[in-house]
Amino acid sequence: MKQKIRIALLLMACPALLVPAQQKPPQIILVPVAGPVCMLEGGGGNIGVVADDAGLLMIDSMFEGVAAAVREAVKALPGGGHVRMLIDTHWHADHTDGNKAFGPGAVVIAHENVLPLVAKGQTLLGGQVEALPAGAQPNLTFSDRLTIYAGGESIRLVHFPHAHTDGDTVVFLDGQKTVHMGDMFFNGMFPVLDFENGGDIDNWVCQLDTVLASLPAEAKIIPGHGRLGGVVELKAFRDMLETSANFVREQMKAGKTLDEVKAMALPDSLEPWTKGFLSAPEWLEMVYRSLEKR
Repeated sequence: MKQKIRIALLLMACPALLVPAQQKPPQIILVPVAGPVCMLEGGGGNIGVVADDAGLLMIDSMFEGVAAAVREAVKALPGGGHVRMLIDTHWHADHTDGNKAFGPGAVVIAHENVLPLVAKGQTLLGGQVEALPAGAQPNLTFSDRLTIYAGGESIRLVHFPHAHTDGDTVVFLDGQKTVHMGDMFFNGMFPVLDFENGGDIDNWVCQLDTVLASLPAEAKIIPGHGRLGGVVELKAFRDMLETSANFVREQMKAGKTLDEVKAMALPDSLEPWTKGFLSAPEWLEMVYRSLEKR
């Protein structure tokens, strides 16, 4: 089953793998968000961009293979010819592999738990992930909070431990009422839960409660995957996580094995979330293994 989950993760992370070799790679779409903030989607985890004449602030970097398309998408923005700062919201390759193209010459920022993971090869859900070269690794790390400045904005980086992973950074652009959640938020689909590297389903719910309590009702929220969302969509995602955890926990208390849980029908409220990258059995296994660790 781990091999199947790994394949699903790779397909989620790189839509180009779904395109025949003779066709062009996925189109990178630039989505205006608020003020100098834009979102890029189409070639891995969603990128956030803050335009600045001094050089772009980029939040996540997709895959190196779509770097040329990313550059083309942002070239008309103020500072679009140069990435001055690059934030990694966590360590997964669909958010950091593009560091190989954009990291050299930039300040690359991440939580301190990210650097050890990208600095050497890792095993993730049964698959192998290669280390990033030195010039693509974070060169500035933080432990809890960090404030940086770009595009006339004060930008807060906050670590939320033991959620999707144990190195998740949420990026708050308070002046624009905008947040980049990284993979703390998958809009409308089951997420990957990295239980092997500190991810925890119950704590993820608690961390989202903290984020939601801090957001204005009109906040615009950039997810790690899926379309631009808002508070309503983030709350729905939070509720899906809680429902999933409670459903699996009840089955475990009843003595059901992992295989039995994976074979069960989902509660009706979870069915709409199967339209993303992961199947129901794959998601239920991640939840089961997270709860099992407790």
